Amino acid sequence: MKTIFKNANLIDGINPLKENVSVIVEDNKIIDLVSTDNLPEGNVIDCQGKYLMPGMINLHIHLFGTGMPSKILGGGSLQQLVLKFAKTKAGLKVLNAMLEANAKNILYSGVTTARSAGDFFYTDIKLRDNINSGKAVGPTLYVSGPAITVPTGHGDGTFAVTGDTPEKISELVKEVASHGVDQIKICITGGVMDAKKEGEPGELKMTVPFAKAACDTAHELGLMVASHTESPEGVRVAIESKVDTIEHGSLIEGEDIENLKAYDGAFVCTMSPALPLAKLDPELTKLNPMCVFNSNIVFNNMVEGSKNLLKHGAKVGLGTDASCPFVTQYNTYIEVKYASKFLEMSNLEAINTITMKNAEIIHKDNEIGSIEVGKYADMLLLNSNPLDDLDNLKDLAMVIKRGEIYKDIAIKKNQKIEEELSNLYKTL
Repeated sequence: MKTIFKNANLIDGINPLKENVSVIVEDNKIIDLVSTDNLPEGNVIDCQGKYLMPGMINLHIHLFGTGMPSKILGGGSLQQLVLKFAKTKAGLKVLNAMLEANAKNILYSGVTTARSAGDFFYTDIKLRDNINSGKAVGPTLYVSGPAITVPTGHGDGTFAVTGDTPEKISELVKEVASHGVDQIKICITGGVMDAKKEGEPGELKMTVPFAKAACDTAHELGLMVASHTESPEGVRVAIESKVDTIEHGSLIEGEDIENLKAYDGAFVCTMSPALPLAKLDPELTKLNPMCVFNSNIVFNNMVEGSKNLLKHGAKVGLGTDASCPFVTQYNTYIEVKYASKFLEMSNLEAINTITMKNAEIIHKDNEIGSIEVGKYADMLLLNSNPLDDLDNLKDLAMVIKRGEIYKDIAIKKNQKIEEELSNLYKTL
Protein backbone atom coordinates (compact mmCIF):
# COMPACT_ATOMS: atom_id res chain seq x y z
CA MET A 1 0.00 0.00 0.00
CA LYS A 2 1.20 3.48 -0.85
CA THR A 3 1.73 6.13 1.82
CA ILE A 4 1.38 9.72 0.64
CA PHE A 5 3.00 12.50 2.64
CA LYS A 6 0.74 15.30 1.42
CA ASN A 7 1.27 19.07 1.35
CA ALA A 8 4.85 19.36 2.58
CA ASN A 9 7.43 22.08 2.30
CA LEU A 10 10.25 19.99 0.87
CA ILE A 11 13.95 20.34 1.68
CA ASP A 12 15.24 17.47 -0.44
CA GLY A 13 18.97 17.46 0.45
CA ILE A 14 20.07 18.98 -2.86
CA ASN A 15 17.86 21.88 -3.95
CA PRO A 16 16.31 24.96 -2.33
CA LEU A 17 12.98 24.56 -0.55
CA LYS A 18 10.00 23.52 -2.67
CA GLU A 19 6.47 24.29 -1.51
CA ASN A 20 3.34 22.15 -1.72
CA VAL A 21 4.97 18.82 -2.57
CA SER A 22 3.60 15.35 -1.87
CA VAL A 23 6.00 12.43 -1.47
CA ILE A 24 4.70 8.98 -2.31
CA VAL A 25 6.25 5.98 -0.57
CA GLU A 26 5.65 2.32 -1.33
CA ASP A 27 7.17 -0.38 0.86
CA ASN A 28 10.38 1.32 1.98
CA LYS A 29 11.21 3.54 -1.00
CA ILE A 30 10.17 6.82 -2.55
CA ILE A 31 8.33 6.16 -5.81
CA ASP A 32 7.15 9.64 -6.79
CA LEU A 33 7.08 13.35 -5.95
CA VAL A 34 3.96 15.13 -7.17
CA SER A 35 1.92 18.25 -6.68
CA THR A 36 -0.71 17.98 -4.00
CA ASP A 37 -3.55 18.38 -6.50
CA ASN A 38 -3.43 14.90 -8.07
CA LEU A 39 -2.83 12.15 -5.54
CA PRO A 40 -3.11 8.38 -5.99
CA GLU A 41 -5.01 6.05 -3.69
CA GLY A 42 -3.28 5.23 -0.44
CA ASN A 43 -2.71 6.10 3.20
CA VAL A 44 -2.59 9.90 3.20
CA ILE A 45 -0.64 11.77 5.88
CA ASP A 46 -1.34 15.48 5.72
CA CYS A 47 1.91 17.31 6.52
CA GLN A 48 -0.06 20.58 6.82
CA GLY A 49 2.72 22.66 5.36
CA LYS A 50 5.34 21.32 7.77
CA TYR A 51 8.89 20.70 6.60
CA LEU A 52 9.98 17.38 5.13
CA MET A 53 13.71 16.70 4.78
CA PRO A 54 16.01 13.66 4.52
CA GLY A 55 17.01 11.87 7.69
CA MET A 56 20.31 13.06 9.10
CA ILE A 57 23.41 10.91 8.61
CA ASN A 58 25.93 10.97 11.47
CA LEU A 59 29.29 9.74 10.19
CA HIS A 60 31.09 9.38 13.52
CA ILE A 61 29.58 7.98 16.71
CA HIS A 62 30.55 5.59 19.45
CA LEU A 63 27.55 3.73 20.78
CA PHE A 64 28.93 2.82 24.20
CA GLY A 65 28.44 6.12 26.09
CA THR A 66 26.02 8.84 27.08
CA GLY A 67 28.11 12.00 26.92
CA MET A 68 28.49 12.31 30.67
CA PRO A 69 32.05 13.41 31.55
CA SER A 70 33.96 11.00 33.76
CA LYS A 71 37.46 10.51 35.09
CA ILE A 72 37.19 6.93 33.77
CA LEU A 73 37.77 8.24 30.24
CA GLY A 74 41.24 9.41 31.23
CA GLY A 75 42.51 5.91 32.02
CA GLY A 76 43.84 4.48 35.26
CA SER A 77 42.81 1.62 37.53
CA LEU A 78 39.12 2.54 37.64
CA GLN A 79 38.93 2.39 33.84
CA GLN A 80 40.55 -1.05 33.84
CA LEU A 81 38.09 -2.22 36.48
CA VAL A 82 35.13 -1.07 34.35
CA LEU A 83 36.58 -2.75 31.26
CA LYS A 84 37.10 -5.99 33.19
CA PHE A 85 33.46 -5.94 34.28
CA ALA A 86 32.28 -5.16 30.72
CA LYS A 87 33.84 -8.43 29.51
CA THR A 88 31.76 -10.51 31.94
CA LYS A 89 28.35 -11.94 31.08
CA ALA A 90 26.64 -9.42 33.38
CA GLY A 91 28.77 -6.57 32.03
CA LEU A 92 27.98 -7.40 28.42
CA LYS A 93 24.28 -7.47 29.27
CA VAL A 94 24.55 -3.95 30.70
CA LEU A 95 26.60 -2.76 27.71
CA ASN A 96 24.19 -4.22 25.15
CA ALA A 97 21.23 -2.64 26.94
CA MET A 98 22.98 0.74 26.86
CA LEU A 99 23.66 0.40 23.14
CA GLU A 100 20.03 -0.45 22.43
CA ALA A 101 18.80 2.56 24.41
CA ASN A 102 21.32 4.81 22.66
CA ALA A 103 20.28 3.54 19.22
CA LYS A 104 16.65 4.38 19.91
CA ASN A 105 17.61 7.91 20.99
CA ILE A 106 19.75 8.36 17.89
CA LEU A 107 16.83 7.49 15.62
CA TYR A 108 14.28 9.50 17.58
CA SER A 109 16.54 12.57 17.32
CA GLY A 110 16.30 12.49 13.52
CA VAL A 111 19.36 10.43 12.58
CA THR A 112 18.24 7.64 10.25
CA THR A 113 21.78 6.46 9.38
CA ALA A 114 24.86 6.40 11.61
CA ARG A 115 28.39 5.10 11.32
CA SER A 116 29.95 3.59 14.43
CA ALA A 117 33.65 4.45 14.59
CA GLY A 118 34.89 1.97 17.15
CA ASP A 119 32.99 0.07 19.84
CA PHE A 120 33.74 -2.63 22.40
CA PHE A 121 33.73 -6.39 21.79
CA TYR A 122 31.82 -6.29 18.47
CA THR A 123 28.67 -5.17 20.31
CA ASP A 124 27.92 -2.74 17.49
CA ILE A 125 27.63 -5.66 15.04
CA LYS A 126 25.10 -7.39 17.26
CA LEU A 127 23.10 -4.17 17.56
CA ARG A 128 23.20 -3.54 13.80
CA ASP A 129 21.91 -7.04 13.14
CA ASN A 130 19.16 -6.72 15.76
CA ILE A 131 18.00 -3.44 14.22
CA ASN A 132 18.02 -4.93 10.73
CA SER A 133 15.97 -7.92 11.89
CA GLY A 134 13.47 -5.80 13.82
CA LYS A 135 14.57 -6.95 17.28
CA ALA A 136 15.75 -3.44 18.18
CA VAL A 137 14.87 0.12 17.15
CA GLY A 138 17.53 2.40 15.77
CA PRO A 139 19.07 3.97 12.69
CA THR A 140 20.61 2.05 9.84
CA LEU A 141 24.07 1.32 11.24
CA TYR A 142 27.38 0.92 9.47
CA VAL A 143 29.78 -0.52 12.03
CA SER A 144 33.51 -0.89 12.56
CA GLY A 145 33.77 -3.25 15.50
CA PRO A 146 36.89 -2.43 17.53
CA ALA A 147 39.36 0.10 16.17
CA ILE A 148 42.85 -1.02 15.17
CA THR A 149 45.82 0.71 16.77
CA VAL A 150 49.48 0.29 17.73
CA PRO A 151 51.10 0.03 21.18
CA THR A 152 50.44 3.26 23.16
CA GLY A 153 48.16 4.40 20.32
CA HIS A 154 44.66 5.80 20.68
CA GLY A 155 42.34 3.10 22.02
CA ASP A 156 45.16 0.74 23.02
CA GLY A 157 43.82 -1.40 25.84
CA THR A 158 40.27 -0.04 25.57
CA PHE A 159 38.10 0.01 22.43
CA ALA A 160 40.88 -1.03 20.02
CA VAL A 161 42.89 -4.13 19.15
CA THR A 162 46.63 -3.63 18.88
CA GLY A 163 49.35 -4.73 16.48
CA ASP A 164 53.06 -3.92 16.66
CA THR A 165 54.10 -4.63 13.05
CA PRO A 166 52.55 -3.85 9.65
CA GLU A 167 52.04 -7.57 9.16
CA LYS A 168 50.11 -7.83 12.42
CA ILE A 169 48.03 -4.79 11.49
CA SER A 170 47.11 -6.49 8.23
CA GLU A 171 46.11 -9.65 10.11
CA LEU A 172 44.00 -7.61 12.53
CA VAL A 173 42.15 -6.03 9.60
CA LYS A 174 41.34 -9.52 8.31
CA GLU A 175 40.26 -10.65 11.78
CA VAL A 176 37.98 -7.65 12.34
CA ALA A 177 36.58 -7.97 8.82
CA SER A 178 35.75 -11.64 9.44
CA HIS A 179 33.13 -10.54 11.98
CA GLY A 180 31.11 -8.82 9.26
CA VAL A 181 31.97 -5.16 9.82
CA ASP A 182 31.03 -2.49 7.29
CA GLN A 183 34.31 -0.57 7.44
CA ILE A 184 37.67 -0.57 9.22
CA LYS A 185 38.67 2.01 11.82
CA ILE A 186 42.35 2.71 12.54
CA CYS A 187 44.07 5.21 14.84
CA ILE A 188 46.95 7.03 13.17
CA THR A 189 47.40 9.58 15.93
CA GLY A 190 46.71 9.85 19.62
CA GLY A 191 43.93 11.98 21.03
CA VAL A 192 43.43 14.85 23.42
CA MET A 193 43.02 12.69 26.50
CA ASP A 194 46.06 10.50 25.85
CA ALA A 195 48.43 13.31 24.82
CA LYS A 196 51.64 13.57 26.86
CA LYS A 197 52.69 17.15 26.08
CA GLU A 198 50.96 20.50 26.06
CA GLY A 199 50.82 21.77 22.49
CA GLU A 200 51.17 18.30 20.96
CA PRO A 201 47.71 16.75 20.60
CA GLY A 202 47.35 14.09 17.99
CA GLU A 203 50.82 12.63 18.49
CA LEU A 204 51.74 10.45 15.51
CA LYS A 205 51.49 6.78 16.50
CA MET A 206 50.99 4.86 13.26
CA THR A 207 53.54 5.49 10.52
CA VAL A 208 52.93 4.97 6.80
CA PRO A 209 53.94 1.27 6.66
CA PHE A 210 51.38 0.47 9.38
CA ALA A 211 48.57 2.65 8.02
CA LYS A 212 49.21 1.53 4.45
CA ALA A 213 49.10 -2.13 5.49
CA ALA A 214 45.67 -1.50 7.04
CA CYS A 215 44.36 0.40 4.03
CA ASP A 216 45.71 -2.00 1.42
CA THR A 217 44.25 -5.01 3.21
CA ALA A 218 40.89 -3.36 3.85
CA HIS A 219 40.60 -2.16 0.27
CA GLU A 220 41.39 -5.64 -1.02
CA LEU A 221 38.45 -6.83 1.10
CA GLY A 222 36.19 -4.12 -0.31
CA LEU A 223 36.07 -2.09 2.91
CA MET A 224 36.58 1.63 3.44
CA VAL A 225 39.00 2.84 6.12
CA ALA A 226 38.33 5.61 8.64
CA SER A 227 41.19 6.94 10.73
CA HIS A 228 41.34 8.84 14.01
CA THR A 229 43.69 11.66 12.96
CA GLU A 230 44.26 14.88 14.91
CA SER A 231 47.48 16.46 13.66
CA PRO A 232 48.94 17.76 10.38
CA GLU A 233 51.58 15.01 10.43
CA GLY A 234 48.87 12.41 10.92
CA VAL A 235 46.86 13.84 8.02
CA ARG A 236 49.86 13.45 5.72
CA VAL A 237 50.32 9.81 6.80
CA ALA A 238 46.60 9.18 6.22
CA ILE A 239 46.70 10.65 2.71
CA GLU A 240 49.87 8.79 1.73
CA SER A 241 48.21 5.58 2.95
CA LYS A 242 44.92 6.44 1.14
CA VAL A 243 42.65 6.51 4.18
CA ASP A 244 39.10 7.01 2.90
CA THR A 245 37.79 9.23 5.70
CA ILE A 246 40.10 11.22 7.93
CA GLU A 247 38.17 11.55 11.18
CA HIS A 248 38.43 14.85 13.07
CA GLY A 249 41.20 16.20 10.82
CA SER A 250 43.70 19.00 11.18
CA LEU A 251 45.59 21.55 9.10
CA ILE A 252 45.91 20.68 5.42
CA GLU A 253 46.91 22.62 2.34
CA GLY A 254 48.39 22.54 -1.14
CA GLU A 255 49.50 19.20 -2.52
CA ASP A 256 47.93 17.26 0.34
CA ILE A 257 44.49 18.59 -0.63
CA GLU A 258 44.98 17.63 -4.26
CA ASN A 259 46.21 14.16 -3.30
CA LEU A 260 43.17 13.66 -1.04
CA LYS A 261 40.84 14.72 -3.86
CA ALA A 262 42.64 12.46 -6.32
CA TYR A 263 41.56 9.28 -4.53
CA ASP A 264 38.18 10.74 -3.41
CA GLY A 265 39.06 10.91 0.29
CA ALA A 266 37.30 13.14 2.80
CA PHE A 267 37.51 14.79 6.20
CA VAL A 268 34.80 14.00 8.75
CA CYS A 269 34.65 17.07 10.95
CA THR A 270 33.65 16.52 14.61
CA MET A 271 33.35 19.84 16.40
CA SER A 272 30.85 18.62 19.00
CA PRO A 273 33.43 17.29 21.50
CA ALA A 274 36.32 19.62 20.70
CA LEU A 275 34.45 22.83 21.45
CA PRO A 276 33.07 22.06 24.93
CA LEU A 277 36.32 20.39 25.94
CA ALA A 278 38.18 23.53 24.90
CA LYS A 279 35.78 26.11 26.32
CA LEU A 280 33.91 24.70 29.32
CA ASP A 281 35.17 24.79 32.89
CA PRO A 282 37.52 21.83 33.53
CA GLU A 283 35.52 21.14 36.67
CA LEU A 284 32.68 20.18 34.34
CA THR A 285 34.66 18.31 31.69
CA LYS A 286 36.96 16.46 34.14
CA LEU A 287 39.98 17.47 32.03
CA ASN A 288 43.38 18.64 33.22
CA PRO A 289 44.83 21.96 31.96
CA MET A 290 46.98 20.23 29.32
CA CYS A 291 43.90 18.57 27.80
CA VAL A 292 42.03 21.87 27.71
CA PHE A 293 44.96 23.58 25.98
CA ASN A 294 45.26 20.76 23.46
CA SER A 295 41.51 20.72 22.82
CA ASN A 296 41.74 24.33 21.65
CA ILE A 297 44.49 23.36 19.20
CA VAL A 298 42.50 20.40 17.87
CA PHE A 299 39.36 22.50 17.43
CA ASN A 300 41.07 25.39 15.67
CA ASN A 301 43.10 23.13 13.37
CA MET A 302 40.06 20.99 12.53
CA VAL A 303 38.02 24.03 11.57
CA GLU A 304 40.80 25.68 9.58
CA GLY A 305 41.63 22.45 7.75
CA SER A 306 37.97 21.75 6.93
CA LYS A 307 37.41 25.28 5.63
CA ASN A 308 40.49 24.99 3.44
CA LEU A 309 39.22 21.72 1.98
CA LEU A 310 35.81 23.22 1.23
CA LYS A 311 37.46 26.21 -0.40
CA HIS A 312 39.27 23.86 -2.79
CA GLY A 313 36.28 21.67 -3.57
CA ALA A 314 37.26 18.68 -1.42
CA LYS A 315 34.80 16.60 0.59
CA VAL A 316 34.01 17.45 4.20
CA GLY A 317 31.38 15.52 6.17
CA LEU A 318 29.99 15.78 9.66
CA GLY A 319 29.89 13.52 12.71
CA THR A 320 29.53 14.14 16.41
CA ASP A 321 31.91 11.66 18.11
CA ALA A 322 29.02 10.79 20.42
CA SER A 323 30.04 9.27 23.77
CA CYS A 324 32.76 11.89 24.27
CA PRO A 325 32.18 14.28 27.20
CA PHE A 326 29.21 16.56 26.52
CA VAL A 327 28.34 14.76 23.28
CA THR A 328 25.06 12.90 23.70
CA GLN A 329 23.59 10.42 21.24
CA TYR A 330 20.65 12.74 20.46
CA ASN A 331 22.30 16.10 19.67
CA THR A 332 23.46 15.68 16.08
CA TYR A 333 21.71 18.93 15.22
CA ILE A 334 24.36 20.80 17.23
CA GLU A 335 27.07 19.66 14.82
CA VAL A 336 24.95 21.10 12.00
CA LYS A 337 24.78 24.41 13.88
CA TYR A 338 28.55 24.38 14.34
CA ALA A 339 29.01 23.71 10.62
CA SER A 340 26.96 26.79 9.81
CA LYS A 341 28.80 28.95 12.32
CA PHE A 342 32.41 27.80 12.09
CA LEU A 343 32.63 26.33 8.58
CA GLU A 344 30.70 29.35 7.28
CA MET A 345 27.98 27.32 5.58
CA SER A 346 24.48 28.60 4.98
CA ASN A 347 21.76 26.73 6.84
CA LEU A 348 20.85 24.96 3.59
CA GLU A 349 24.48 23.97 2.94
CA ALA A 350 24.80 22.62 6.48
CA ILE A 351 21.60 20.56 6.10
CA ASN A 352 22.72 19.25 2.72
CA THR A 353 26.03 18.24 4.31
CA ILE A 354 24.47 16.21 7.14
CA THR A 355 22.31 14.48 4.52
CA MET A 356 23.44 14.19 0.89
CA LYS A 357 27.12 15.12 1.30
CA ASN A 358 27.54 12.60 4.09
CA ALA A 359 25.85 9.95 1.94
CA GLU A 360 28.30 10.69 -0.89
CA ILE A 361 31.30 10.30 1.43
CA ILE A 362 30.32 6.75 2.41
CA HIS A 363 29.23 5.90 -1.15
CA LYS A 364 25.58 5.44 -0.21
CA ASP A 365 24.21 8.40 -2.18
CA ASN A 366 22.35 6.07 -4.55
CA GLU A 367 20.29 4.85 -1.55
CA ILE A 368 19.99 7.67 1.01
CA GLY A 369 20.80 11.33 1.63
CA SER A 370 18.06 13.01 -0.39
CA ILE A 371 14.35 12.76 -1.06
CA GLU A 372 14.41 11.41 -4.60
CA VAL A 373 12.59 8.70 -6.52
CA GLY A 374 14.20 5.30 -5.98
CA LYS A 375 15.84 6.09 -2.64
CA TYR A 376 14.91 4.74 0.75
CA ALA A 377 12.19 6.72 2.51
CA ASP A 378 14.43 8.09 5.26
CA MET A 379 12.77 11.40 6.14
CA LEU A 380 12.05 13.84 8.96
CA LEU A 381 8.90 15.90 9.35
CA LEU A 382 9.73 19.11 11.21
CA ASN A 383 7.20 21.46 12.78
CA SER A 384 9.24 24.55 11.90
CA ASN A 385 11.58 25.63 9.12
CA PRO A 386 15.22 24.63 9.79
CA LEU A 387 16.38 27.02 7.08
CA ASP A 388 15.27 29.86 9.35
CA ASP A 389 16.82 28.39 12.49
CA LEU A 390 18.82 25.17 12.75
CA ASP A 391 17.48 24.67 16.28
CA ASN A 392 14.28 23.63 14.50
CA LEU A 393 16.03 20.37 13.57
CA LYS A 394 15.13 19.13 17.03
CA ASP A 395 11.45 20.12 16.67
CA LEU A 396 10.37 16.82 15.16
CA ALA A 397 6.80 15.80 14.38
CA MET A 398 7.84 12.37 13.13
CA VAL A 399 10.76 10.29 11.92
CA ILE A 400 10.41 8.01 8.89
CA LYS A 401 13.05 5.31 8.46
CA ARG A 402 12.80 3.17 5.34
CA GLY A 403 9.09 3.91 5.19
CA GLU A 404 8.35 3.07 8.83
CA ILE A 405 6.81 5.98 10.72
CA TYR A 406 7.81 6.86 14.29
CA LYS A 407 5.61 9.43 16.04
CA ASP A 408 6.23 8.64 19.70
CA ILE A 409 9.77 10.00 19.70
CA ALA A 410 10.19 11.59 23.10
CA ILE A 411 13.79 11.52 24.37
CA LYS A 412 14.80 11.77 28.00
CA LYS A 413 17.58 14.35 27.87
CA ASN A 414 20.39 15.14 30.28
CA GLN A 415 19.34 18.59 31.43
CA LYS A 416 22.76 19.47 32.86
CA ILE A 417 24.44 18.82 29.50
CA GLU A 418 21.65 20.67 27.67
CA GLU A 419 22.04 23.70 29.91
CA GLU A 420 25.83 23.88 29.62
CA LEU A 421 25.80 23.49 25.82
CA SER A 422 23.11 26.15 25.48
CA ASN A 423 25.09 28.57 27.63
CA LEU A 424 28.27 27.75 25.70
CA TYR A 425 26.67 28.46 22.33
CA LYS A 426 25.51 31.88 23.54
CA THR A 427 29.14 32.86 24.20
CA LEU A 428 30.48 31.88 20.79
